[in-house]
Amino acid sequence: MPGETVTIQAGQCGNQVGFQYWNQLAQEHAISIDGERSVFSTQNVSNGAPNGQDKPNDHPELFFHQTSNNRYTPRSVMIDLEPSVITKCTNSMPMINPRNLHVSEQGNGAGNNWLNGYSYGSQYEDDLLNLIDRECDKCDNLNNLQLFHSVAGGTGAGIGSFLLEALNDRYGSKKLMNTFLIFPSSEGTSDVVVQPYNTMLTLKRLIDFSDATVVFDNDALTGVENMIVKNTGSDRATSAFQGPNKLIAMALASISNPIRFPGYMYSSYELILSTLVPTPDLKFLSAAIAPVSEIVGHNSTRLHAMNEYDLILELLDDKYKMNRVSEPVNYIAMLTYLIGSESQHEIRKGIIKAQSRVQFVPWTSSSVHVVSGHKPYSAGSLTGVQISNNSSIASMFTKVVKQFDRLAQRGAYINNYTESNDAAERARVLEIFAECKESVIGVIDEYRACQDLSYLDDA
Repeated sequence: MPGETVTIQAGQCGNQVGFQYWNQLAQEHAISIDGERSVFSTQNVSNGAPNGQDKPNDHPELFFHQTSNNRYTPRSVMIDLEPSVITKCTNSMPMINPRNLHVSEQGNGAGNNWLNGYSYGSQYEDDLLNLIDRECDKCDNLNNLQLFHSVAGGTGAGIGSFLLEALNDRYGSKKLMNTFLIFPSSEGTSDVVVQPYNTMLTLKRLIDFSDATVVFDNDALTGVENMIVKNTGSDRATSAFQGPNKLIAMALASISNPIRFPGYMYSSYELILSTLVPTPDLKFLSAAIAPVSEIVGHNSTRLHAMNEYDLILELLDDKYKMNRVSEPVNYIAMLTYLIGSESQHEIRKGIIKAQSRVQFVPWTSSSVHVVSGHKPYSAGSLTGVQISNNSSIASMFTKVVKQFDRLAQRGAYINNYTESNDAAERARVLEIFAECKESVIGVIDEYRACQDLSYLDDA
């Protein structure tokens, strides 16, 4: 059986996404908000139960710790520098372990400054790592650490970056380190003027210390949410972030579906990542999700349900991608999850058709891998999620570099990242920024180069 996963949620964004994620996982395993698991009926048990026994065929214990009083609590550590989001999460979901929370005593946040978050992480390193170690020690066979955070703020980006470094020193190659990263809205719509600096500093740590990173972009998520509103005629969610975060949570839960509801394929993170990440330099992944109207619970306007064939092809449409695509995409690898699928015939048809439509890089096989995910206890109609490694990352990171250059070339706001404002200190910070930029450009070059047949020869 695969090992357990411990989740770390850092900052406001990371904890908002984490709240939706644990709601999603709890529903899929029929766990109530206070951690009690529902009584199962055999018709709701994935793959049935042997001899008619009421025994669920799933493994929530890989993501939830089962306490001595038979309650489930997320294997999660929540970190923030101000208490509002964590307080809301714990009030709404009593199953969260209050001993796994870290909130700054000052409660005044990081001021959207990466350095403030990183410095706080360094100052409270022992406290933060003790929390994480304690949760890891509860695992019989810890396999994976995953981090939810934003790329451009203060707490999630700064503390998240520090933890990537610290956990790499602590666990190194012994455990997988996956990250799920939320990019901010386009420049001009954000009130964080230094977000290009924060982003560049965070990307440097992701490049150096993560095994795989799934990238989400607020602009693309807004586009998917707009489709929901248009197609269903529904009102927007009360919270501006509830809809996008629910989409992210659905995608993240789907990635682990074959681990939590085990089958004969992709039953561990090692198998999943070996399909998607061919080299350590090509590890930034994209997600797509469909049909969006049913995922958020609005299916009244659908005239007919999609089958497996429809969904495989639907997920090829860039409008469903949760990162912004601005140029034709070449794929390196693709893994499509069909949650609740039953027809292998329709899957085979969809794979054949998709492989004729998708442009893969010339040195890899044109294979559309498909996971027939077991339907969770909360699932309705068939849903699909696509996780892919593709060339859109290059254009996305190029945009980040351009935004960074516009600030760095003028030396704007550099004093936010210096202990003093003298010339030597400013030069030191600019040198650090230049190193980060060089690493990001290296990833861009790698994704550009991998589209040529000679890529493997160069490697």
